[in-house]
Amino acid sequence: MYAIESLVLRVSIVLCMVAAVVTILYFTPLPDKTAKSCDRPCHEYDWPMICRYKFTIETFLKDSYCDSCFQNSTDCDTKCLTTNSKPRGFLAINQQLPGPSIQVCRNDVVMVEITNKLSSQSLAVHFRGQKQEDSPYMDGTPMITQCPINSYTTFQYKFRAVTAGTHFYSAYSSSLAADGVFGGLVVREDNKFDPNHKLYDVDDKNHLILLSEWSKSLATDLMNSPDIPDKILINGKFPVELPLFHVLKGKRYRFRVAYTGGITGCPISLNIDNHLLKVISLDGHPVVPYEVDTIILNKGERIDFVLRGKHELADYRVHVKSNCHEHVTGAGIVRYDGYDEKKVQKKDFAEANVKREFNSGFCHSPIGKVCINDVHSKRKMPYSLIQEEVEKQIFLSYNYVLITKDSQDASVDSKRDLYTTNNITFLYPPSPLLTQYNDVPESIICSSEIKPQRCNTKDICECVHVENIPLGASTELVLIDQGGDMLEHIFHLHGYHFYVVSVRKFDEPMTIEKFKTLEDQGTLFKRNLNNPPLKDTIRIPKYGVAVLRFVANNPGYWILRDENAGLWTRGMDVVLKIGETRNFPSPPSSFPTCGSWVGPEFYLG
Repeated sequence: MYAIESLVLRVSIVLCMVAAVVTILYFTPLPDKTAKSCDRPCHEYDWPMICRYKFTIETFLKDSYCDSCFQNSTDCDTKCLTTNSKPRGFLAINQQLPGPSIQVCRNDVVMVEITNKLSSQSLAVHFRGQKQEDSPYMDGTPMITQCPINSYTTFQYKFRAVTAGTHFYSAYSSSLAADGVFGGLVVREDNKFDPNHKLYDVDDKNHLILLSEWSKSLATDLMNSPDIPDKILINGKFPVELPLFHVLKGKRYRFRVAYTGGITGCPISLNIDNHLLKVISLDGHPVVPYEVDTIILNKGERIDFVLRGKHELADYRVHVKSNCHEHVTGAGIVRYDGYDEKKVQKKDFAEANVKREFNSGFCHSPIGKVCINDVHSKRKMPYSLIQEEVEKQIFLSYNYVLITKDSQDASVDSKRDLYTTNNITFLYPPSPLLTQYNDVPESIICSSEIKPQRCNTKDICECVHVENIPLGASTELVLIDQGGDMLEHIFHLHGYHFYVVSVRKFDEPMTIEKFKTLEDQGTLFKRNLNNPPLKDTIRIPKYGVAVLRFVANNPGYWILRDENAGLWTRGMDVVLKIGETRNFPSPPSSFPTCGSWVGPEFYLG
């Protein structure tokens, strides 16, 4: 009798468990093939979803299409963008500028199918802010992690969105990104994981601000003759219709801002008439809040702020301005719902009384200014990084030399700057390092310590610059600007986020030897090893030094990218090899390959 009761009890328990599982499966939304299902409130225990997107990249709206717009502004299509001189086409994703916004929850699987319809351009797409853990071949770095996507071919990116925050995707080539190949990428998570979530009431997907420079000609046409931008666009809108951001009085709104790029990459200032902006996040990571009225951000950076709707019902202008060229500006409107009159508050940006400023780069910090050294993360550094000594320290010294080239053509500039890192000018390999390392000749790979024999008699070596870092090592990068270029350098590290433990500017060039001497004397600077800001993009001031730290726990080949390179490189990029080949995740089967080919020798007889 006891055995029967025990059996009945066990069967009942199993049936109850099965019923519970079936109930959970029934009420849990399943992944589907549309992207809309992924734009939802994010909760800790929800199942990750598969978010599918199909993007077609092509040239859109040629001059002939826009002729009527140029002749009569009332005939302008809202997608027909013009400059002060004439209308022009642009590169579009799904015939949009910017491209469709990707809005997902943390741990969702993102699948983006890219079809390249540019007739003479290969490309790759990088998803900034995503570390691509377990999927380094989806990083979007041509000839490092993948073959470029050739014209009229399709490539599918597939990765898990593990880093929450405000990010964006763009073409790897800065010129293609400047011409329109970019879009928003927002990864949300349960509020319990955001230490600043109590500071705002609404996180609206429409409150995403993408800043981009707009020039009179396509950036790809300006590589040999740099131009000053014509305007700054907010969400690709100019000049027919200013972007509107709706708010309600009494509510606090989270705004997400990303500076996606342009031909110059000058810092951009942003303010909103009569409103204070409470900065809560930098490059997707929460920071100690700072309330300011002006924000300055650099190319590739993202800043989130909270705007409190406490003023009278009206339209308030959003001002953006280049810090290099005062006449290069843009605008948008924050509109309080319930305000019927289409009347914008009259207030000129240049006359605005700026009292408090947040600068994401280096600056001196008088009263009323918050600079990068003043910013503190809401999260502590890992234990291995708070030690005075790290396991791996790499010095990278940036410089340039003037190269003179003989030319009979008077229209060709015979002088150009050749940029270097540790006297190495970067060269891309003929095949991707990550997936086809054996196809890359060892004779073109170098490091700061080991250079090819052909470089022994040269001051500057052209090669694939790779620095090796042991897997799991606590790492410190010391970036030194020796050249003193007027346009400050901006670098973005793929595959990682780093802690900015110190930044300092000097009045003269700083050598690696002098740095080490001052470091030994303890007179250089004090590192913030408690709560420095966590970023993935950094601006190096003229004759400046930046010290970055991270734990090398993501194996693969990851590029430290020079953001001011117009195309793929201008020589200052460095690839960090983390771990050994046996540590790298295997690429999918049938992953595309590419490389050099030389046919067999033969004679016609």
